Amino acid sequence: MFVRNLQLVLFGFAALLVIGCGERKIVHDPNKPSDYGRLTLTRQVNHPELSQLVSPIVDEGKSPLGLEEELAADQDPPNNGVAALMKIYPGPLADQIIDSTNAWLPNKEFQFAPLTLEKIHAYVVRHREKVDRGRAALQMPQWKYFWQPTEGYMADVHFVECTRAAARLEILSAAVALADQDLDAASIHIAFALELASRLGQVNLVYARRTAAELRAEAFPAIAALAQQPNVTRDELSTIAKTLASHVAAWPNDADAWIADRACGLHQYELIRDGQFLSTVPRDEYQQLKAENELEALTRAVARNLNSDEVVYLKQMRALIEGCRLPFYQRAELLSQLHSQLAALEGTNDYPTVAARWLLVDVDKQQRIAARDQALSTAWNLALGLALGEEPVPAPPINVLTGAPYQIRIEPTRVVVAAVDGGGEDEIIQLPRLGKPANN
Repeated sequence: MFVRNLQLVLFGFAALLVIGCGERKIVHDPNKPSDYGRLTLTRQVNHPELSQLVSPIVDEGKSPLGLEEELAADQDPPNNGVAALMKIYPGPLADQIIDSTNAWLPNKEFQFAPLTLEKIHAYVVRHREKVDRGRAALQMPQWKYFWQPTEGYMADVHFVECTRAAARLEILSAAVALADQDLDAASIHIAFALELASRLGQVNLVYARRTAAELRAEAFPAIAALAQQPNVTRDELSTIAKTLASHVAAWPNDADAWIADRACGLHQYELIRDGQFLSTVPRDEYQQLKAENELEALTRAVARNLNSDEVVYLKQMRALIEGCRLPFYQRAELLSQLHSQLAALEGTNDYPTVAARWLLVDVDKQQRIAARDQALSTAWNLALGLALGEEPVPAPPINVLTGAPYQIRIEPTRVVVAAVDGGGEDEIIQLPRLGKPANN
């Protein structure tokens, strides 16, 4: 998959090299990336194995065009909170907020020096109206993200940055509320941040889900800081617990994001078939290839093996998507096999340059990020429930990341949940025991 924040070479399609045997007229309009989402050239290729892989994707509505039609259905912009949120953070404003808040988040201990806290306070006061408007947007009748799979990795997904900006302002507002000992306000700010992350995490887009994972990882330390306050109440933690419990219960299917990522990959191959290979190369890589005089050779190599390259890609993605039916810890062998298959082709005439060098890079890493996000969210959900007086289950739940049960310890004054991450970055969650409500 392509990392979305890579700058692509977009300096004009007309200047790009045309791949294939000789010059030919391009089929699609280079100024309309969505044209490539129709897969016109891919579906005309006389390659039985490739056709057998592509046809079911199209027939099942999982092509770029099919997914876009599904996303566009029932869109109601006047009543859509996402549309309202994007108006709150127009143009580069969301990017500016993210850049500014990078100085303060993530903050694992959720501790800020006095001078830093004053700067955060001034910042959130300046943007308080946006926070209020963002909450109003969340209450609107519809909340439906829209992006264009027919534009592939070139699609405008600015709603991700808008949601990140809104969530970060909530998290930083929680820091200010904690400093002011307004614990009720802090709990509400954290709950809204988690809600924004959850809604973003429902999008069938790997980039959106990774961002949602990052936002939750930024919000969880705020919960820990709230719980450490001597005068914290069960109502304050309950506000967060109810919100998070609803998110864990409605956790999205991993396969949806990878089906959409495959659609973007199909769009990428269609671009290449239409002579636009260099438009798919990240700018820094393009500059390096140009400096090493490898552009022309790479372009021809890609053209020569494009059909077999796409076959390898689609077979790997099919296995990956089918594997999403299993929890992450049961996919480890599959991911290793897929990696070995690519490695075995390296240095051979059948090496799938596009798939191996760009489209399938870091797939296992992205899947692990998603699994760790789910594991961490589940652990916090367990800890909050136990802290608020829920009865412990007879057998601790299995961690989707590690395959091992969570380690749960209930002490007289606190609960501890551990064994979240088996990769040396273990999270140990400690919350005070606040017990059941008085009427229970």
